[in-house]
Amino acid sequence: MSILRKLACGFFDYSTQPLIVNTIRTVVLHIPDQIGDAMATYPLIRSLEKQQVAHLIIIASTLNYHVFEALTLANTRLTVMTTSFQDVARYQEIKALAKQIRAEHGVPDLCIEAMRKKNLKTLLFVKTLRARTNLQAVGLEMRCFSRYCRVASRMDQKFRAPVPMTWSILMREAGFPVVNAGFELPIPVATSQEVESELNALGPYIALNLEGSVAERTFSPEAADQLLTLIQQVTRLPIVIVHSPKMSEQTKKRVAEWQNVYRLTLEPSILRTAAVVRNAFLTISPDTSIVHMASAYQVPVLAVYANFKTRWPPMQTLAETVVVGREISEFHAGEFSEKLQRLISRIPT
Repeated sequence: MSILRKLACGFFDYSTQPLIVNTIRTVVLHIPDQIGDAMATYPLIRSLEKQQVAHLIIIASTLNYHVFEALTLANTRLTVMTTSFQDVARYQEIKALAKQIRAEHGVPDLCIEAMRKKNLKTLLFVKTLRARTNLQAVGLEMRCFSRYCRVASRMDQKFRAPVPMTWSILMREAGFPVVNAGFELPIPVATSQEVESELNALGPYIALNLEGSVAERTFSPEAADQLLTLIQQVTRLPIVIVHSPKMSEQTKKRVAEWQNVYRLTLEPSILRTAAVVRNAFLTISPDTSIVHMASAYQVPVLAVYANFKTRWPPMQTLAETVVVGREISEFHAGEFSEKLQRLISRIPT
């Protein structure tokens, strides 16, 4: 640990109480991050639900709060608070949020820091909130974090285990009920119904995603058209393109120019995209939250990675991966077609 980091950790550290599971009533889960990061926290949520903690407060970002929109818990009160995505959040906003939680809900018995980031913003939230004890998996050795973090931190930092697995292990080590390690994204009934009513006439279809949150995970227009060509050479299944608002015009253009290619006429949203993925015969996507949605619903997926990340693999039985170098658009056409054919042949009909 660098001298600067040691000084920062010392400034933000404080003494906490031992973690005794049966005394935990109020828990704060801090995850103002990306969509996939939020979906990965469900092992934490399900373990707390199984423990029947009295109150769970989830701190979501303006980007990922939809992941918890349809969440309901048995025997546990749920509060979801929304704040700025942490990378752009101001320090004053972070402090104010922590103080608001203490003022409205008292001192939390436990804070689970799920950001998996060693930065000052994370430490500022933990120090200002001052929960009676804290859990994390990023490997910080501070007095305020419980000793039960060690195994999960090793899984995350050394072995780079899939994130849902790390969270499941963390809860087990801390003495909470054991739960399955997996992604989740509940969908409101109304959203499911509106998407199904629009797509039912297609029959089995392929959900295709062409974009990510960053340029490195977004196919170029030329690569996107090549993917459509390769897919249609392998199968006659309809293709439904899922997209964000920023890709609406490009998607509309492809739907107009390509045969058997479709999109929702409804406004794009995270939950509508999730409903499209859940009902798909299979999903094709770069390394984005769409892959995790397919994992959540056990939908077969062909995932294209620019540099494979062991923390974020497909987590369903039927999956294939194409791994390229730094440019995701430079995938090998023959490999893609071969793996798509193999995946389709493995899917029960």
